[in-house]
Amino acid sequence: MPTRRPLDPPADGSLLASFVERFTVPLTGETRGDVAAIARAFSLIPYENLTKVLSHAHHESDPIRTPAMVLADHAQWRAGGTCFSLTATLLALVRSLGLRAEPILADRPYGKRTHSALLVWIEDQPHLVDPGFLLTKPIPLGQTEPTHTSTPFNAVILTPQSGDKLALATDQQGKIVHRLIFRTSPADAGEFLSAWRDSFSFDMMHYPLLTKIEHDRQLYLQGKRFQVRSKTDLQTRRLANEELESVICGMFGLAPILAKEALRQWQQQGDLDG
Repeated sequence: MPTRRPLDPPADGSLLASFVERFTVPLTGETRGDVAAIARAFSLIPYENLTKVLSHAHHESDPIRTPAMVLADHAQWRAGGTCFSLTATLLALVRSLGLRAEPILADRPYGKRTHSALLVWIEDQPHLVDPGFLLTKPIPLGQTEPTHTSTPFNAVILTPQSGDKLALATDQQGKIVHRLIFRTSPADAGEFLSAWRDSFSFDMMHYPLLTKIEHDRQLYLQGKRFQVRSKTDLQTRRLANEELESVICGMFGLAPILAKEALRQWQQQGDLDG
């Protein structure tokens, strides 16, 4: 089987056309507004690692999913992906508008090149877009002061740093938490794919990890810890093994067949013990 090439330019406009139709995206021809509209719709796709774990289990030699596969899995299983597959998919959609767009990588406190987002050039200036943190409105780079962006459940603070880097922190009810540092120089395809392949050895491959935006709150599942976060409240509870499927399907919307297979995979490996 040929190696999948998820960063290749879109062959035609069919991927964008099907996405726009499925999500009823109101494109107007105004670049900044169209990018924001696509990113807002795209942020409704859940962040989830079940498809990542299953792709690795069934296609270990080449587990990377292409943008077409990500959107097909969403249509069939209401699935999504993790940051690398989602970045590559959004990249293809934005490039289908005829715009220059490139992936960038970010370093988290626990590891380098462990997150990704994209830059989009609007009026010859690069802008950051990261639906994972609800940065759906393109944010121009090159600013010298921190920028604050409000989301339905928190605020995101971007602070320029030396060496073409950009720190991202979140503000939840006055509690500011450093999340990551973007490398604002675009990553070439080889570097991005290398970081993507490395992600298949992350700890998160051993437990469910899902996030979803629902109206004015964020749903979050890490292992057996389930949280519902709003601007004014944070509810946390620990789930029993037998509750995981109903939460993954009922709260995050994934198809039962997908949840059953992924949970079976983790249980066979002993990852859900304890």
